[in-house]
Amino acid sequence: MSQITVVGGGISGLVAAYRLSADHRVTVLESGDLLGGCLKATTLDGGVPVGIDSGAEASLNRRPETKILAAELGLASVFPSTRHSSQVLSRGSLHAIPKRTIMGVPAEAAEVESLIGTEAAARLAAERITPPIEGDDVSLGDFLSERLGGAIVDELVDPLLGGVYAGRCRDLSLAETVPALLPAAIEGTSVLDLVARLLAARDAQTASTGNPEPVFMSFEGGINRLIPALHEAIVLDGGTVRLGAGVTGIDRDGERWIVRGEGDDIESDGLVLATPAHVTAGLLRSVAPESASRLGEIPYASTALVAALVDLGGVELKGSGFLVPATEGTFIKASTFVSNKWPWTADHIPAGTALVRMSIGRFGDGPEVWSRFSDEEIVERAFADWQTITSRPESQLLGSVVQRWNSALPQYLPGHAGRIAAIDAEIASLPGLELAGSAYGGVGIPACIARADAAARRLNRRADDHRDTSE
Repeated sequence: MSQITVVGGGISGLVAAYRLSADHRVTVLESGDLLGGCLKATTLDGGVPVGIDSGAEASLNRRPETKILAAELGLASVFPSTRHSSQVLSRGSLHAIPKRTIMGVPAEAAEVESLIGTEAAARLAAERITPPIEGDDVSLGDFLSERLGGAIVDELVDPLLGGVYAGRCRDLSLAETVPALLPAAIEGTSVLDLVARLLAARDAQTASTGNPEPVFMSFEGGINRLIPALHEAIVLDGGTVRLGAGVTGIDRDGERWIVRGEGDDIESDGLVLATPAHVTAGLLRSVAPESASRLGEIPYASTALVAALVDLGGVELKGSGFLVPATEGTFIKASTFVSNKWPWTADHIPAGTALVRMSIGRFGDGPEVWSRFSDEEIVERAFADWQTITSRPESQLLGSVVQRWNSALPQYLPGHAGRIAAIDAEIASLPGLELAGSAYGGVGIPACIARADAAARRLNRRADDHRDTSE
């Protein structure tokens, strides 16, 4: 049995610790006073005792990682309502988000004409085929704008991607964010033809399986329920979880790792750094300077989220929420109608009320946009936007809480995959060291779980190899 230290108590660190704790002595060090990272709950000051998410609110259901983990932990999945759909704000009015697209890109201009207008739809239909890109990646927004025009990018693709990355699609990598469209860029072939083939394949799969599988999943109480379940499983396996345990540096002593913090140093056979890229960069500076430099170059977005209980004033709230393009100039960038989207929540709030989330902040925002405001000002401005966009001046706030996420969402810029490949190559030369988190292979929960699983498997194999050679 080896000693393994995991630095970082978010979903990535806890999954790695869970996978290792059955066969090793595992210690998780979390600098904050709560576990979970971007998975966090709020009760709205007791108004919703069961809790709702004030960070990530769901996991992709079409990938297996979260489903497998939930089954192991005994968590029962719940799925979004099929009665409600989301909208997008365009030129001051809400429009249904077109369903037959690949991340907002349609095969037929008619699918989006009511949203982007006749002239922009005609530009989209007259796709301008460009030469194959140089290299293997390009800006998603720039590529699509050149091919299909700026309207579809600014009014639909950008707000859809903004909901995932809190970024702007002209900054983001095509290869990392919408890889299904990458062949058209590399080969210099039609995006519209490629989308048509992808939609046909999706239709065929749905026809062969019957009802389409839900896209998202969660749990009663929110996707944050993964965190206490993982914590409990780690402790039951004999692992140790320390809160308020900041780490100031790491060193190597032969094949062992020394983790230095505010308390005693910890010697370990294996070490997992599951911290944000900028934190990991600081820890790696003395042992992997090139990787530290590359990690330090990964930018992060800061955002805020207002979770609220709203008195609807006797008028039913319809839909599951809305997205807002940056071009609309509003304070909020999105809103989720939680109690419409997730049916289980309706059992925990009074009749005539609704749970809603309002999101603020995009990559590149200056402090004057929102971060200098007090929580009270953020709530006031966000709810005023929400009332205007939904045409609901009669609605009233019954309770709210602001959650600020500072430097929380990594931005996958063009060339991100190559940067991570170079980092992984250097780290592979340092036995017993692994990196996990949202900055590497995807920001979603399944991607974080997959990266943590792989890190744990490599450490387990290394431990087995050491046992073999010592026997």
